[in-house]
Order: sequence, then C-alpha cells, then structure tokens
Amino acid sequence: MRIAVLASGSSGNAILVSAGETSVLVDAGISARRVTAAAGEVGVDARSLEAVLVTHEHADHVNGLGPIARRFRLPVCATPGTHRALGPRLSGHDLRTFIEPGRECRLGDLAVRAFATSHDCAEPVGFSITDGRHRVAIATDLGVVGRAVRRHLSDADCIVLEFNHDERMLIEGSYPWPLKKRIMSNVGHLSNEAAAAELAALADAPVSKLVLAHLSEENNDPGLALAAAAGAFARAGREDVDIQVSSQKTVLGPIEIGGGSTRPTETHQEGAVTPCTR
Repeated sequence: MRIAVLASGSSGNAILVSAGETSVLVDAGISARRVTAAAGEVGVDARSLEAVLVTHEHADHVNGLGPIARRFRLPVCATPGTHRALGPRLSGHDLRTFIEPGRECRLGDLAVRAFATSHDCAEPVGFSITDGRHRVAIATDLGVVGRAVRRHLSDADCIVLEFNHDERMLIEGSYPWPLKKRIMSNVGHLSNEAAAAELAALADAPVSKLVLAHLSEENNDPGLALAAAAGAFARAGREDVDIQVSSQKTVLGPIEIGGGSTRPTETHQEGAVTPCTR
C-alpha cells in the first residue's frame, strides 16, 4: 500500500492512496491538469482512478473536483451533507456516492471508512483506508481531535495529520482577529501543539509513517511543525516513526506503507463492509 500527497495547504489539497490495481483520490482542491500531472509523477495514470473521496466542501479541497470527476467519469464519494453543500460544482455529473461515517465500503482493492471530524462546514469527515493488511488514516481540517478521530489514528500504519499553524505565529501574524479566532476554535484547524499532543498517546500504536499536512504558509514553518511532532514521538519512546512534511507546491511520495495493522473493533456505531453504491 502507498500514498502520495499531491498538494497540501491552504491553497489546495489532494492525496492519492493506492493498493494493488486500485487508486483513489482524497480531495481535489487543485486543478484536474495538476492532479493528472502530479499523479503521473508517482506512477499513477489519472484515467485509472477508482473514485474521489471528499472530506468537505471548502474550496481548497474541491476546486478541481467537478472537472476531474467529469473528465474521467469518477464516482464522487462524500457524506450527504457535503454532497448538498457542493451544489453546482458537480453539475452534469451523475456519479455520486453517499457515504456514512462509521460504515466501511469497498472500492476495488481498498476498503474505506469515513469518520466524523470537527470543522466549520456541512458534514466533514476524515478517512481510514486499508488494503486488508495496512491502513492509512487521513485527518485534516479539524479544530479538535474527537474520539472517532483518535480511534482511527491509533489503528493506522500511516497517519496524515494536520499541523496547520504555530500558535505564536498565528496570534502575532497579520490575519484579522475574527479569522484568527475561527482558526483557533473547535471547528477551525489544529495547531502544531495540539496535533503533537495527540501523538504522545500513540506509544503502542502500529504507526510507522507520519505525514504533517495542511501547514499554513503564513502562520507556520515546516521546521517548527517537524520539531513538535518529533518531540512528541520522542517523549512517547517512538523515535522509530518516519516523519515527513507535505507541501503546497511539490509532490510528496510515493510513500510505501508497511507493518501490521488491525481492523477497528466493531461497535454499535461501526457498520459492516459494503460496496460503495449510489
């Protein structure tokens, strides 16, 4: 199993997850042309994509969604709330799949489970994706890490986690105060400090790869984010985790994912694996 971060940041987000003959795109916040070129850089033909998974409807995650979905006739998988919020972006495109947090569905060689996140939009989710042996959890654009997010992070071999801003840089920066309040709120974005605090609880988790994602170009610095993550893992006795920082402008990957992973224990909130259907 492997992932590639095609772009990550406030101006556009797109991640490829692949296993066997299946590749899915998580978010399409960059142009269809850029997705196609970036996917080609990591050995994936965009024409072979199985689907696009959408975390939420904000522009930096869906700016290229309509064009790429229509060009390659790709199913768009999102929660009902996100589909409603997308409105005319998918005009003329009838391949829509409705996903429910807690219920896993099958896309080719991959099984996908959405989990609820805390962000100021209609019905946002993160994704836990597995090929049956390894698992990646993608959690960005969240003001706080809730129980569902924490549970899926603790089960993943590879974690893509938001390290959006350094608190001091944000407070002292040029953003207007209402925007600063929104970013720091429980439906905003994770700071380096908040994200690192979650890593400290992963001492016994199967994680071997960590990707720092959605870094603000104005309110963060890759060195600060990396230091926060590395320090948290060091305190947890996990110097073995490979930490990489994604970028708005360059492709990261492909990253090969290895190591064991177990499937989340079923609860009353977790459904069985089913085909992804419209």
